[in-house]
Amino acid sequence: MFRRLVTKARLRKAAPWAALVLLWLVVSVSIGLLGFANDSERVTIGAHAANVSPTFDNHATLDLGAVLPRLRLQTDLPADLGLNIDIQETDADNLTELLNRDALIASQPDGEIARIRQVVREMAVDNAVAGAGSGLLVAVVVATTWAMVGPRRRRELWAALHNSERRVQHRAIVVLVAMLTTIASIFGPAAMRTPEAAPTTWQPLSKLLPELSFDDRLKNVEVASGFSTTGGVGVIRTAVETYERSTEFYGQLRDRVSRVGGRIHQPAEGETVALLVSDRHDNIGMDPFAAEVAKVAGAKVLIDAGDDSSSGQAWEVFSINSLAQHFKDLKVVAVAGNHDAGGHIEDAMRKNKFTVLDSKPVEVEGIRFLGDSDPTKTGLGSADTPGDETTVEQSKRLADVACEQPEDKRISTFVVHDPASFQDTANRGCASLLLSGHLHRQVGPDTKILGGKAVTTFTNGTTGGAAYAFALGYTLRRPGEVTLITYVKGQPTGLQTVTAELTGEITVGTYKPLAN
Repeated sequence: MFRRLVTKARLRKAAPWAALVLLWLVVSVSIGLLGFANDSERVTIGAHAANVSPTFDNHATLDLGAVLPRLRLQTDLPADLGLNIDIQETDADNLTELLNRDALIASQPDGEIARIRQVVREMAVDNAVAGAGSGLLVAVVVATTWAMVGPRRRRELWAALHNSERRVQHRAIVVLVAMLTTIASIFGPAAMRTPEAAPTTWQPLSKLLPELSFDDRLKNVEVASGFSTTGGVGVIRTAVETYERSTEFYGQLRDRVSRVGGRIHQPAEGETVALLVSDRHDNIGMDPFAAEVAKVAGAKVLIDAGDDSSSGQAWEVFSINSLAQHFKDLKVVAVAGNHDAGGHIEDAMRKNKFTVLDSKPVEVEGIRFLGDSDPTKTGLGSADTPGDETTVEQSKRLADVACEQPEDKRISTFVVHDPASFQDTANRGCASLLLSGHLHRQVGPDTKILGGKAVTTFTNGTTGGAAYAFALGYTLRRPGEVTLITYVKGQPTGLQTVTAELTGEITVGTYKPLAN
């Protein structure tokens, strides 16, 4: 006969363990949810410092302070999860500059949305771990106490409890009444008070500005009614118009890539394509265009030659967040430029898992890279400040590293920001392709043969369409250029530029084979 798998004896043995697991689960979930609901994180979002805290109202609410109205957008997340984003200080000089920044960043929000999601996930994980630890502690204490009391003492306590059942019932009633009285005293007075101000009412942004057209994203935005809303209609209109002009111009650029796709070199079997960008200077509007070019060309690697920001400030990390989001399916190899100095940009690159070159050879997708970030520090509109070395000194040092490599590990691609930093390596013929930015105009490709080896130098124009060190805007100040580089077995074999013109048209350069 088969023995019964479930018996009373087995249930009695399993019951304490099941109770401990249930206790652990209840305590873990309760403490985890309580901690998460009351958690907050100070982060940099766009041009602001901001405080992000979770809510359960199914909306992402932006509190812009006392002058500008609050905005909210439905999140459609599980369990009615929402967010409150308290926008705080900024380094903008005036309200107009601030609104232009915010509107332009809002036109390409993917990077900041990804950053906020990451922050919320980190808060959820932290509080889940804290809850699990607290639940485990409670379960261990209960289990230890249970074992210390012992079966004999537990039986005595059980008997004593039944012998004084009526007394226990009376005490339970007293405790219950006391608890209800305490709860009423805490929450009752607030419920009975008449509020001095009416609760917040919300209206669609399209109702506030009926004369404007709105894209699908803005149609779902609601604005808190009140003086700041009605008094700031002109300010809001300016921000919306800037947003619309930006999304229209850069959206058309992205869409036009498919029209010229037939002129973009397509990789053959065994070829690997990389996309080179440089001097974006905060203009994240160009990122969808560059990403579309990479997609059409079948690129697997993004090479970033620096100056992603204009002054290297903490608020400009949004530029790296945008780059990471738009090229999340590509390996990214990067250096920081002279306008990225200060550490914030490089830290953001590493946090987003970019391969940041630091004077050591590294191989990515079979391509052997060498390079380093620019040693010079330059703010927005300020003069250059020397770093630990000059570009001339950096050029000599990196050339020594490149020329020490064995022949079978020759540097394929040398990446720096300033072309002055690759001159020694180019003159000594210790790398196949040397890339830079910095000049905001294309130079090259120029090829020469040294020691029987081809050495090509190339300086990419400004991807962000920057005039001087500023590019963030609803249109381009200069043509925006990206370059496609084709590799075979890790060695560069061809270059092709793709340029966004000031008119919004796209120019595809001739594919130029490179000598080996």
